[in-house]
Amino acid sequence: MKRGKKLPPFGWIGARIDRKIAISLVALALLGWVLSAFGFLSYFKGFVGDAYDAAVESVQSEASKAALFLEGSGGDCRGLDALFEGSGFFCTVTNERGDIVYSGGKPDIPTGLAALSSVTVKPEGGESLTITMQTPFMERYAMLKSLSHRATYGLLCFNVGLFAIAGLLLYFIVISPVINLRRMMTNYLEKGEMPTSSTRIDEIGRLQNTFAELTGVLKAKEQSERRLIASISHDLKTPLTSILGYSQRLVASPDLPDDKKERYTRLIYEKGAAIRTIIDEFDDYLDTGLQDSSPMELMTVEALCDMIKEEYADELADAGVSFTVSCSCPKARIICNPPHLKRYFGNLIGNSISHGHTHELELTLTCGQVGRDIELDFADNGMGVGDDKLQTIFEPLYTTDKGRKVSGLGLSICRSIISAHGGRVSAENLHPGLMIKTTLPCADM
Repeated sequence: MKRGKKLPPFGWIGARIDRKIAISLVALALLGWVLSAFGFLSYFKGFVGDAYDAAVESVQSEASKAALFLEGSGGDCRGLDALFEGSGFFCTVTNERGDIVYSGGKPDIPTGLAALSSVTVKPEGGESLTITMQTPFMERYAMLKSLSHRATYGLLCFNVGLFAIAGLLLYFIVISPVINLRRMMTNYLEKGEMPTSSTRIDEIGRLQNTFAELTGVLKAKEQSERRLIASISHDLKTPLTSILGYSQRLVASPDLPDDKKERYTRLIYEKGAAIRTIIDEFDDYLDTGLQDSSPMELMTVEALCDMIKEEYADELADAGVSFTVSCSCPKARIICNPPHLKRYFGNLIGNSISHGHTHELELTLTCGQVGRDIELDFADNGMGVGDDKLQTIFEPLYTTDKGRKVSGLGLSICRSIISAHGGRVSAENLHPGLMIKTTLPCADM
């Protein structure tokens, strides 16, 4: 046997059909089978019943006709032969003693089905007579042929109707929504039209809603990137304009006093350093986004607190900043990237120092376990920000003129780092001060 491409295993079906859809299809198939069986049996029963009722009605009609004839003839049976000639019915007439006074027609050999009907009549001035009328026996082949033809016709009509209904349901429930979804995808790709959400609760509806959410996320990301580029352009344009202005003065006026030349040179250096800072922050922002898959390691919360204190406590003490670290779950463990978390808390500390606007800055880091999460609360005693700005401070290059001025990419980098760890970050005002709440999943759960 030649080796060829193997057929996909049975699991291939399950990999491409949702379990709920598969169960629905099986249930629909079973329901269709039950309905078809019930419908066919009902049709077959109705056909046989109608045929039997027709035969009984026919034989009763002939028996009534014979009774009327005997009543009119005074019980004389000699005219019955002419009455039933060629009808195929078998008729017997018996008197009150059970004697057969008339027998007409040739009885068939009982090899099939037949209908019987008996009528008792009492002619005027005579004795009671019992008329027994019988239809011809239906032969087995003729009976099966008739039933087969009717069953074939019934099944054909029923299946055509069933497939027509199933086709319409399949079109309106599955095919039409898929076509509509494909049209929305095409319009989004070619014209940029945003898709609408669906009210359906099945897989197709969830697929359409997921696509709509995805396009919304992409649009928001595109707008965020545009704002980021515009903000960087603005932040670079301002110091660059100053550098060009001071440089032009130095070139155009070579006879400037030495103190002005020194001041202009120093300002050019400071503006260049500001541009360098913006570019470095942007590089860090991109680096954080590109390193979501950086290697992780298992680390206790106590070790994390020791790492943060060792990294920043002495430097903050020299700057006159109070820094307190407390931990109520030292043995709890998290999966993290230590250099990234070190950068995370470094950005928070730098943000508090730059925008706290207080003479005696106090920083605290409180670590604790809440359920299956590890909470790291970093707080300062600065001015805080407006309550309506608490979520937007994590946007790239966000700035505000009220309260604390938050600018740059530091907090946006913080959010990216925590997202890469599967955690959440939020902010809340302490009045005074600002708290950055960080939640990371506990590795011991």
